[in-house]
Formats: sequence, structure tokens, C-alpha cells
Amino acid sequence: MARLSKDDLAQMNRDYFQSLKKERLVEVAENLHKLAIEQWEKINSNSSNSSQPPSLDNPWNKTEGDGVAKGEEEWASSESNPSSKKKIIQQPIAKKSKSKRKPGRQKGSKGFGRSKPLSFSSIIPQYPSQCSACNQTLNLTESKPYMGYHVLELETSESELKVVCQFLY
Repeated sequence: MARLSKDDLAQMNRDYFQSLKKERLVEVAENLHKLAIEQWEKINSNSSNSSQPPSLDNPWNKTEGDGVAKGEEEWASSESNPSSKKKIIQQPIAKKSKSKRKPGRQKGSKGFGRSKPLSFSSIIPQYPSQCSACNQTLNLTESKPYMGYHVLELETSESELKVVCQFLY
């Protein structure tokens, strides 16, 4: 199965699904089903059901008895008398005071960005060999660009440095 990207998923809509033949639609559904299972397993993995360390567990999803953050109860035996056990209850971690400001750029602040779009010297088409949704071999005559990006390269010569911009799609 070819790996579905965010861009592949963005192009799939009702019209796309209606345009497919039944066999291709079944393949697309199977690939989407595999992706859904993979993502579900990834979301529900934690240190108790995978090989990841406990430090990567989400601290806000701890259940009762999972950590100190919720008031974990522990039983500890004293060193002098191993048969006597005492219950240790740890207090929850104090929460930090919340700031009145939201994270990131504040409303009304001055923004910045590129004032002039890049002008490119060449366009380089890049096409996949097969459809990542239905695994069908692609016909390049039917292709049309969906999105692209700029690549800036620094070229040197004996007397100068030159920045070359190319557009890949």
C-alpha cells in the first residue's frame, strides 16, 4: 500500500469517490481503512501497551493510580520492619497560574511576511508512478498540478554567487 499523505486526503471528496469505478472504490476504501486502524493504534498507544517510555505518556490522560498527578497511593514497607506496611498518599502537583494572554501572536500586533512573491526561473514537474489512494498506475497525460513549492539553490561561479529559484510541482 502506498502511504497516503495529507495532500492525498485533501483531494478526496464526494465527487472524487463518485467518479471511481467500483473496483477502484473498494481499493480506496481498503487503504483508508488501513490508515484509520494505523492512526487509531497510534493514538491509543502508551507505555503500558507499547515499547515507548512512560515519560512519553500524556500527563493529562492519567487515570486514578497511574501517577502522582492524581494523588497516587503507594504502599511502602519500613526498612526496619519489612512486615509492617504503611500507606503513603502523595498530594497532587500544584497547577501553574494561567496567563491572561493566549500563546502565539496576539491580535492587533504587527505581522511580518514576504511582501513580494518569489519569481522562479524554471518549473520542474514531479509525478508519482502510481496513485496512493487506489494503487493504480498513473497516466501522465491526465495529470494536472495540485500544489507545489519553491526550491532556492545557491550557484557559484568564478566571480559571483547567484540564487536560483525553481518551482516543483
